[in-house]
Amino acid sequence: MKQRKILTILEFKSSLIQDEAGVSKGVETVMASWKDQSLVVVAGMGKTEERLLEAGEKSADQDLVLASTLAEGARTFHMQVARQLTSNHVWTETQNFLSELYEEFSELLQGLYLIGELGPQGKRILSSYAERASVLIFAQALKEKGVQAQPVCGRQIYLANSTHISKSFHEKTVADFRQEISFLSKSGTIPVISSSLRSIAAEG
Repeated sequence: MKQRKILTILEFKSSLIQDEAGVSKGVETVMASWKDQSLVVVAGMGKTEERLLEAGEKSADQDLVLASTLAEGARTFHMQVARQLTSNHVWTETQNFLSELYEEFSELLQGLYLIGELGPQGKRILSSYAERASVLIFAQALKEKGVQAQPVCGRQIYLANSTHISKSFHEKTVADFRQEISFLSKSGTIPVISSSLRSIAAEG
């Protein structure tokens, strides 16, 4: 029987990637430590998870103006860090990725404003946007250095743990997520995922 190769996991907590310098150092660590079939795991940068969670809370409390201001501050921070880490070609792609992500987040804030409440699942989804931004930025920073890397941070995988979805949706989403990581790593591309998804990836 052929033995399944174990992924080499390189993880970076929020305290290690608070800014452009931290991400740059993380990228250097990956380049120095990279092995066949590696997986990079990153948390939300600095305090961005707290900022986006607060934005959601303010929106649910009917203060959409303050919520939007908080979200814009986080968006600007992520854009500035990404711009410092990438040259023009990679920056344009990164800017588009982050813009789409924050458009999603803006729609989420609108929804929370209309509903007027924020539950545990909503808080997890809010926090996930900070992680997804980190994943995008880190993967693009690796690309800037000529490393084949791919962010794996679609919205569906974060919804898979909701109590409101079917078992079949959960199982298919998790299976697709693990399959994508396996395919990328075997093809020589480094998958970059968020820290909250590490246990799901590792179980695969």
